[in-house]
Amino acid sequence: MQTMLSHWEDHAYGDLDQAQAAVSNMLKPHRLCMQHTGQALDTRIRHADFGRITLSRLCYGADVRIQPEHLAGFYLVQIPLYGSAQIRCGAEEVDSTVNTASLLNPNEDIDMRWRGDSDQVMLKLDRNLVEGLAAAMDGVDTPRSVSFPVRFEAHASAPWKRMMRYLLDCAHTQGEGADSPLLLTQIEQLAASTLLSLHPHRQLDDSPAAQRILPRHIKRVEAYLQEHAHTAVRGEDLARFAGVSLRSLYAGFREYCGISPMQYLRGIRLERARRDLLDPQQSDSVSTIALRWGFSHLGRFSAEYRQRFGETPSVSLQRRGL
Repeated sequence: MQTMLSHWEDHAYGDLDQAQAAVSNMLKPHRLCMQHTGQALDTRIRHADFGRITLSRLCYGADVRIQPEHLAGFYLVQIPLYGSAQIRCGAEEVDSTVNTASLLNPNEDIDMRWRGDSDQVMLKLDRNLVEGLAAAMDGVDTPRSVSFPVRFEAHASAPWKRMMRYLLDCAHTQGEGADSPLLLTQIEQLAASTLLSLHPHRQLDDSPAAQRILPRHIKRVEAYLQEHAHTAVRGEDLARFAGVSLRSLYAGFREYCGISPMQYLRGIRLERARRDLLDPQQSDSVSTIALRWGFSHLGRFSAEYRQRFGETPSVSLQRRGL
């Protein structure tokens, strides 16, 4: 896990593919589309890491549509400083303005349209951090999935604004103790506890008794993916193996697993990559292991790995054999 509080890092992009790649590495792989051909993209990104939370500021400078993969490993608070955006997360839709923030939950379909003047500060919080603290605050022995309303009246909350000002000050001025794990832990706890105290949330029952029985074709495909994660897998082949249409297969995975079959496979491959990184019998590098499990973009692999496991692949490699 990163143990250094970082300054703001500034980046600017006028190219759509470059902007998409940069935001994908910072947050989550996504589809980015221009809404109007006559506009020029002027993407500006700032971000600073605080251990298990990340503070970012993002403006595209043009009307865009953003369709990310399921967040899975984190929650994302989006606070407009200027402009507006239409946010859909799961079944909820929010017109986000300077008076209305949004909060994106893991494992929900997300579709967003940002206006060109939309300039947003975003706070990304590790899922394990939020759910572990929620369990402690609510007196629950075992952490469970937490779900928040998408609409978040952050601007009306004085404690929230004080907390955000503190994070912004930390991002602007890296003082003594910035490399202290204790300081990072305090910042993480402050951000997560402030969110949980101010924004209503509910803990979902993740117990096996509360889960629906998986259809036979979903179980078959899950077992197939576990056995064939090291091979090339296509959606059409999975549908043929399951005996259902490709559309039905994807709909079934969305309903029962909350993700697509390919996202499920990607999770398996991340787990296998972690196993290899930590295996004292292995001597391969991070890049070799990433390529072995189908991750050709090392930066994206590192970002997804950190989101899932709370540390970078290189840190896992350093712990090999300990």
